[in-house]
Amino acid sequence: MSTKRVLEACSAAGERRNTIQSPRPRWSRGLHALLVLVALHVRASVSFPALAMSGGTTYGFVGVGTMSSAMVRGICTLPAPPCGAVVLSPRGAEKSAALKGEFPALITVAADNQEVVDKSDVIFIGVLPKHCEEVLRALKFSERHTVVSLVSTAPMSLLHEACAPAAAGNIVRAIPLPPVAKHRGATVMTPKNPAIASLFEMLGTVVPVESEALMKKMMPVSALMGQFYAQQRATQQWLQKEGIDAESAAKWTGAVFHCISYDSAKAGAHTFNELVEEQTAGGINEQVVREFTEGGVYDALSDSLDGILARVEGRPEPKRQKSKYSSTLEGQ
Repeated sequence: MSTKRVLEACSAAGERRNTIQSPRPRWSRGLHALLVLVALHVRASVSFPALAMSGGTTYGFVGVGTMSSAMVRGICTLPAPPCGAVVLSPRGAEKSAALKGEFPALITVAADNQEVVDKSDVIFIGVLPKHCEEVLRALKFSERHTVVSLVSTAPMSLLHEACAPAAAGNIVRAIPLPPVAKHRGATVMTPKNPAIASLFEMLGTVVPVESEALMKKMMPVSALMGQFYAQQRATQQWLQKEGIDAESAAKWTGAVFHCISYDSAKAGAHTFNELVEEQTAGGINEQVVREFTEGGVYDALSDSLDGILARVEGRPEPKRQKSKYSSTLEGQ
C-alpha cells in the first residue's frame, strides 16, 4: 500500500472514531500522520538489501590490480560501506599503499595472502588468470568464508575445489566493469548470492544469472568496451578533420555519447527496439543506422561477439570470409 493510501486510511479511521469520541485537536492528527510516515520509513530501511551484510563484515582482496582497486574505491566511498574493514594483500604493493593512504580508517595491508583470508569474511580474488590456480591452492579457506572470483577465466569447478570447505552457494564468479569505483558499474555474476548481489547493486547495476554457462554467454558484451572508446576516438578525429580543436572535439564527443546512452542504461526487454524505431524516418539519426546496416557494421559486431564467446567457452573461433568496408565518392 502506498504512503498516500496509508495516510488516507488512517485519516478515514480517525474521522470514524471522531463520530463517537470528542474531536482530537488538529496538531494531534498531524502528529499521527507524522508517526505513520516515520514507521513507513523505518520499515523501508529495514528491508533495504544493503543490510544483507553487517557493518562488522571484513572484506579481503587477494591481488590488488586495476579491477580490485576499482572495487575497493567503490566500496570505501559508499555513504555507508557494508563492511567494517578492508584487508589488502601485498600483491600489487603500490596500489595497496595508495588505497591505504586514501582510506586509512578502513584499510589495512596484510603481510601475505593467507593473512587476508584469515582476517576476512568475504574474500575477492583479483589475481592474473595465469596465477589464479596456484594462488588459490596455496590458501586455506573455511566454512565461514564467501569467496568472489573476479578472474574472468577461472571456472567454477576450480573455485569449488580450491576454496573448499566454503559452501558452493558462497563461491561466486563476478565480472564487474571498472566504473564500480564511481558506483556506476555493471556486473554479471553467478550464482545468485543475495549478499554479493546486494553489494554490486550498490556499485552500479548487477545481473545475476543461474549458471556459469549463462554467465559465459553474457561475458562477450563486456569486450565491447574497447570498440566503444574507438568509436568515440574516430568521432573526435572526424571533428578535428573538420577544423574543431582537439579539446572541444573530445568534450563534445564524450558528452554526446554519455547523453545518448542515458535512456538505455536501465533497459528492459523492448527498450532498444523502441529507441531505434523512434528515430524519424529520413532523419539524420535514421540515416546513420541505415548506412551502418548497409555497410555490415552490425553483422561485424555479431561476428566479433561470436568469436569472443568461442574464446570464453574454450572452443575454436568460427572461420569467416570477411571483406573490408570501403567507399568512394561518385564521380571520382
